[in-house]
Amino acid sequence: MRPFNAILSFLIVLLVPFANASETSKNVGILISSYGEKGREHLSYDLEELAQAYLVLHDNGVSIDLLSPKGGAVLVKNNKDQLPFIQRFKNETPALKQLANTLSSKEAINKPYDAVLVIGGSGAMFDLPVDQATQAFLEKHVNSSKPIAAVCHGPAALVNVKRKDGSYFVANKKVNGFTNAEERAFGSDVIDDLPFLLEDKLKEHGATFVNNAPMLPYISVDGNLITAQNPGAVAQAAEVLLTKAGVDIKDRKLFKDEATLTLISKARSSGSYLIDLAIKSKPEMYDMNYMALYGFYAYGLAEDKASKLVELDIMQAIGRNFEHPVYLAKLISAEVEQGMKAKAKQNFEKFKDLYPDHEKMADLKGLINGKAK
Repeated sequence: MRPFNAILSFLIVLLVPFANASETSKNVGILISSYGEKGREHLSYDLEELAQAYLVLHDNGVSIDLLSPKGGAVLVKNNKDQLPFIQRFKNETPALKQLANTLSSKEAINKPYDAVLVIGGSGAMFDLPVDQATQAFLEKHVNSSKPIAAVCHGPAALVNVKRKDGSYFVANKKVNGFTNAEERAFGSDVIDDLPFLLEDKLKEHGATFVNNAPMLPYISVDGNLITAQNPGAVAQAAEVLLTKAGVDIKDRKLFKDEATLTLISKARSSGSYLIDLAIKSKPEMYDMNYMALYGFYAYGLAEDKASKLVELDIMQAIGRNFEHPVYLAKLISAEVEQGMKAKAKQNFEKFKDLYPDHEKMADLKGLINGKAK
């Protein structure tokens, strides 16, 4: 037995360093914009995106630095404090302390990170693509072939980044991000101030732009580059980044907005009945206001008749589980537009019963009677 024990002891000594190495915490730098400040909060980083990504990394035991071009304190909004994940982000992690003293890009450039994640928000369009230290930090990282994720407007930080040979990093890569359609639909308060449209600039610099329908989650993975279209895809993009960095991902409960948009995406391809089944079986998983927001806008954003019929089907399914006069009025209008007179009349009768004195009554009556302008 002694030879066997000696061999076993030798193997333990040999393998322990490798076991410990796999358990070593990974270091991830999360880059956010410094641009927003009081008076222009709409031109800052997206706090919801940051909170979700941060919590995914935190819950997987990752060491996190918060970085910004200027460093120091950055704006922290409080308009979404009622959301449970925002409360957890602010009260159960070191995030607020870090946001009060972010590392500047210049300070971060010599720190070893296993991965970098770039958060979106309109502010990312203004400072991340042009700040010299930020660009130097990103170029060093991408040229080291380590994974990088950029979400929503976050890919703006990468549009000017170049490889060692002088070519654009995004050239010939599949890249995703906030689309022109989403910008025009939801960025009306900032679009005239933006230095460029993200989708256009990525294409201009050689990227192959891939995307989902507006508002729906989509993640593109091309080598070590992970890009996500909008807030609904942020948490999963963070998980893909960790997987690329060698982290074994823990199971988690989806954030409500994430679960809601994932459900809608599945319903668009597999049938709107999925919405009815999901809400009846586990209503606590979903945000009905977020779902209604999708239904309200998606039909109008659809670009052809086939797409409009798909979105109307989704809109009707949501309407079976959500009551609001403006939403119901929008649904009736869409049904009239598509020649679904019987369904439109049925919903108009429902509208009269529920909201007899509503200001939209006269307009809807005109639509039903074919007298609308």
